Amino acid sequence: MGAHSAQKALDMLRKRAGFSGGLLKTIALLSMTLDHFAVIIIRNGKLYGYSPEYYQMAIATPAGQRWLALYRVFRLLGRLAFPIFAFLLVEGFIHTGDFWKYFRRVFLMALLSELPYDLAFFNAIYHFERQNTGFTLACGLLMLYGMKRFRKKPLYKWLGVALSCAMAELLRFDYGAVAILSIALMYNFRKEKALQTFSGALCSAVNSYESFCLGAAAFLPIFLYNGERGRFHSRWLFYIYYPLHLIVMYLMIYAGSMITS
Repeated sequence: MGAHSAQKALDMLRKRAGFSGGLLKTIALLSMTLDHFAVIIIRNGKLYGYSPEYYQMAIATPAGQRWLALYRVFRLLGRLAFPIFAFLLVEGFIHTGDFWKYFRRVFLMALLSELPYDLAFFNAIYHFERQNTGFTLACGLLMLYGMKRFRKKPLYKWLGVALSCAMAELLRFDYGAVAILSIALMYNFRKEKALQTFSGALCSAVNSYESFCLGAAAFLPIFLYNGERGRFHSRWLFYIYYPLHLIVMYLMIYAGSMITS
């Protein structure tokens, strides 16, 4: 009776003060923007992060120390983004009526974002050491397709998960194997909210251990997800915003370097 009452109270909380899918996406976008602002505008722009020698000189100044402090705060807040995007990917997979259309959108976004990503983060046309998050999400989607197809064959299902994790590491996808595993576990425990939250939070804590495991905090709003799209829902917002904001930020620091040179 107690457990039933607690579940009823939790359901009521989600209904009255829960987070819609649109609101979760907005939180993730804001978090990602702060994170990328920190890396691209502050570290690579204000602190000359593309050049290790100039970077060390910049952070040795009082102004550089202030920028560095802001950089660290924004990076911490940025740890919330990927766990929420991963959760929304799982929800999108569960509810999509056309998997391959969904996959094409994510994969095309990844392809279009790679050049802006490499320029903004590494000042290079192509940087093999790390690929953008879109590829991580696309890999996760293919894995989910395999998990669903082989849901009655656990050996094949988890072998597919292992291969997807290996692919993420081999091809240097952002956040790596742990990110793919978190997507798999959130899907596997989709009907067990507590297990879904725990497993996802654990993976996110591991992936953000250098940032005080703050990624796990993303699972508070995820746990309070009410299952609704919400007023902030936009199917194309993320696909357009992701490559666009990288381009804009890179152009900002490029223009700044031209002005000050």
